[in-house]
Amino acid sequence: MKFSKLTLIILYIYFLSGCEIFYKKPKHAIAKYKSNYLFYEDIENNVPKNLTQNESLLFVKNEIAKWAKNHILVENAKINIEKDQQNQLLGQVEAYNDQLFSHHYKEKIVKALMDTLVDKKSIFDYYEKNKSNFKLNEDIIQGRYIKLPKENFEISLIRNKFRRFNKNDISFLDSISLQFTSFSFNDSSWINKDVFFSKFPLVKDYIKNNIVKKYLFYQLEDSLELYLIKVNQSVLKNDNAPLKYMEPTLRQILVNKRKLEFIANFENELYNNAIQTRELELYE
Repeated sequence: MKFSKLTLIILYIYFLSGCEIFYKKPKHAIAKYKSNYLFYEDIENNVPKNLTQNESLLFVKNEIAKWAKNHILVENAKINIEKDQQNQLLGQVEAYNDQLFSHHYKEKIVKALMDTLVDKKSIFDYYEKNKSNFKLNEDIIQGRYIKLPKENFEISLIRNKFRRFNKNDISFLDSISLQFTSFSFNDSSWINKDVFFSKFPLVKDYIKNNIVKKYLFYQLEDSLELYLIKVNQSVLKNDNAPLKYMEPTLRQILVNKRKLEFIANFENELYNNAIQTRELELYE
């Protein structure tokens, strides 16, 4: 006869507990400390999947030990901590519970009722009003690059199309991209300057700075590969961050502002409704 893992664990715990408890304890209880029982269902969801039988038994034994130690500690704390301090702790627990319920209720209401979509105009208006506060702490650029083997027979054509980079050029370069060691054509997104140039370790700092400041095309080669680099735009540290770079952050700022306003209005509405229905009475 085969037994399930749950059955084997329970039988094992029964055996450890002794026959007398076997007949008197509640069904499916796997441990008891004074009047407190631990049931397998209490820890079932914590048991990792794909454990062997022995690993499962060891895990359950450890969970029982943690459960028992917690009950023993709490009981001893109640004995050894003065009543006034106990009442203070219970008050803190109650306050935390209230905050936890309130927080989750507000989050649920926000999710159900609040529109968190922020349009482009709102982002633009907020940026224009506050852009002097958005200073960069890094140099950022918009650029593209290609790495390709030096023996590629289409290098001259690839170089020309990479430099001009119109729609037809992009389509062509995409179509032969399997020939490249690596590449990035996403030159409308902002990226940290050092992260971009880390792909070309042979480019010296003064050359990097010259490329960035003058938006140059640059070609570099080593014994194996050719590197084509083009920087379109740059914004340097301590300058105002560009709108597109800031857009994800600004969107989140506006969502959070809207969320705080929504919650404040919701709380006020509940408060005023409680007064109108006389569920809340204010005494002088």
